This record gives sequence, structure tokens and C-alpha cells, in this order.
Amino acid sequence: MRKVILAALLGFCFSQVVAQRSEGDSWAKVKSSGSGTLAVLYYEQAGLIQDVNGKPQGLCVNILNDFVAFVQKQYGKNVTIQYVGKEPVFTKFLATTEKSPNILGVTNVTITEERKKVLKFTPPFISNPVVLLTHKDAPAISSFAEISKKLDGYSAEIIAGSTHVKFINKIKKENWPNLNITWGPSGQEILKKVVTNPKLFTILDFTEFVDANRKRMPVKKQNVDFGDPEQLAFAMAKQNDWEEPWKAFMTDDYRKSPQYRKYVSDNLGMAFLSVLK
Repeated sequence: MRKVILAALLGFCFSQVVAQRSEGDSWAKVKSSGSGTLAVLYYEQAGLIQDVNGKPQGLCVNILNDFVAFVQKQYGKNVTIQYVGKEPVFTKFLATTEKSPNILGVTNVTITEERKKVLKFTPPFISNPVVLLTHKDAPAISSFAEISKKLDGYSAEIIAGSTHVKFINKIKKENWPNLNITWGPSGQEILKKVVTNPKLFTILDFTEFVDANRKRMPVKKQNVDFGDPEQLAFAMAKQNDWEEPWKAFMTDDYRKSPQYRKYVSDNLGMAFLSVLK
């Protein structure tokens, strides 16, 4: 029994050490010492941040690199980006970010009033429309009023914990009371199901449709309007103190710069530039 207890204690201590090492430095520490680490936890989103040959690449990586250069120029501080992990389940990504004082959560996180209660956000780095996606053989839809008739016999799957939950709940309440809804861990996993199950539809970010289109997946973007594009930002725990340099860096001027627009074009395609606001 003593051996079991000792092993458990050692395992706990080891996990705590790993957890501590997986976090970066506070902005206060970087300012006082002149250098430090910005730890990044990410949830893969093609075009924004994804593994390519074992290294994160995408628009968000370009922005993070520019942020490091900005901090060096503006504050004279040397910041190193450390990618501490990849979380494939969106709800776990948000929960880990919320509980980790010195981690920056990087992916397509929408700024909402509800999330502001438990998270801090950088200024938005991009605006992103919400889209309804079906299999390519599904009937065309031009309004929510006709969705239950045109997609009779279909069911929906939505990313758990995403802002898309409110949209599907609104459709169910106002247009389709008997709609069957299931929940998935990520857009990638749900799109795989849409490809193999022509009677399934989903609601995702436009960035995810761009990736599906690039991969020539047999999916269709339906012509329904979810309103203004969502504002995406990087997320931080309430205890995180990095908002000062992020507010100074992530400005409208930066997002309008030729270099930023080139990043968008390179990672998301020229077509995405037309939806930027």
C-alpha cells in the first residue's frame, strides 16, 4: 500500500512540474527581466494554426511572430513563443485556457459577452462569417423558413461549446422543433461525418469551409444569413496580464496593413479578403 501511495504522490508531483513547465511567463516578469516566454496552447484550425511537418503554421503563427517583433521594438523586451500543446477538443481547449494564468489560447475563438465572464481576449485578429454546410447533394436553401422542409429527414451536429450552439438552438426553436442535434469535438471531425452521411448538416466558421473547399470535400455552403461576421481573438485566463502589449499591437492599422492582408491571402485565400471587416 505504501508503494502505491508513494507512486501516486510521485505521479502527482511530476504532473504538477509538467503543468508548471507548460506555462510561460507573465508580462510583469518579462518587463522586469527584459525577456521571457509567451506560452501558446492551440486548437487546430486550417489556415489559422495547424501542424505542418511537425510545426505550427498559419495566419495566427504569422501574427504571433509579428507580435514578438513589435514587443522587441516597442518595449525593448525579448519574447520567445513556446507552443506548449495542441488540444483537439474545443471545450477542453477553452477550459485549459481559462485555468492557466500564463497561457495564450490560439484558434478561432469568438468574442462573446458570456465568455468575457471567464476569459480575457486580445483585440480581434479577424472577422469570420458563420455558415451552414451540408453535403453537396443536399437541396439548396435560401432561408431558415424553408429549412425543415428542404432538409426533411436530416439531423445536425454542432461543435460542443461553440457559439454555433445558439444558432442551431434558434433554428430548432423557431423553424424545426423536432430537429435532432448531436455534439462533436471539432469542426474537422464533424465535416468527416458530413462527407460520409449526406443526411447530416452543420454550422461552422467560414474558415472551416475554406479548408473543406481546398480539400475538395463534397460539401455545400447554403445561402442563409447568420448576420454580421463574428470577431475572432486569442483567449487568456482572467489572471493573465498580457493585455497591455496586445492592445498596443493588434490595432485596426495592423489589420489593414499590406503585410497582414498578405498573410490572410497566403493562408486563407484571396476570396477571404472580400469578407474582412
